[in-house]
Amino acid sequence: MARICHCSPSSVIRIINEAVELKSRVARLPENLCFDEFRSVNSTMSFICCDAEVSHDIVAILENRLTKTIREHFTNRERAAVKSVVVDLDAQYIKFIKALFPNARIIIDRFHIVQLVGRTLGNARISLMKKMNDCHCREYKILKAHWRLFYKDSADLEAARSVYLRGVNEYMAQQNALDLIVKNHPQFEKVYDAYQDVFNALKKKRERLIDVLENYRRSGQNMDIAISTLKKNMTAVLNSVEYDFSNGPVEGINRRIKSLKRSCFGFRNLDNFRKRIALIRS
Repeated sequence: MARICHCSPSSVIRIINEAVELKSRVARLPENLCFDEFRSVNSTMSFICCDAEVSHDIVAILENRLTKTIREHFTNRERAAVKSVVVDLDAQYIKFIKALFPNARIIIDRFHIVQLVGRTLGNARISLMKKMNDCHCREYKILKAHWRLFYKDSADLEAARSVYLRGVNEYMAQQNALDLIVKNHPQFEKVYDAYQDVFNALKKKRERLIDVLENYRRSGQNMDIAISTLKKNMTAVLNSVEYDFSNGPVEGINRRIKSLKRSCFGFRNLDNFRKRIALIRS
């Protein structure tokens, strides 16, 4: 910045310090909040919170994400006015939110629910690939080169029109390629069906998601753990279907923070980092 503006680095620092005043806390808490974290200085994870509904303004950036630090920060009387808090599947947040915001409903972000079951499906796919002795067979090539088919909504798969599948080197309908794997491997089919059930239930009503989670049958796969995690946080998971709030605003802020950190080759001082974040958000 000093080189571009033809001044000294100390002048840049002085101007930034004069232009940005860091506030310890906002004057009034928004009614709907988003909680998340990002990697800040010295590879530590810092807590970030923003408005989930209107302005998407940053409410707080704390030096770490310890429960003690977060509890000590939110000490004003307006905590009772908070109506909802959107979080990921971090058990730490879910534990203390009720004590900190007594009237707030906890909402699990829909993206993180899909991500949980999607990672489980990905692990099952990789495990199936490792069990195959022939890495030149059609099944192996479909699992490796066309892995996106398994994450796609089953209703959107091409069932009639054949397309050229690169890697497999033949024309085949997407549904036929998927069936070639699913029908020949029953254990993998159970994991795939569970992923599709959760994925589609999130688009529909609360009753559909309850039905999927309550009627899930354990299969001895890693998907059992994923479904148990969702059932353990059933109320917060169901809130994700009922309400339109998501962690999108804070994830967007984190994306810009990562770009800032990359372009500046990192920061050593958290206050300077926060000031630069305030500048890109102004």
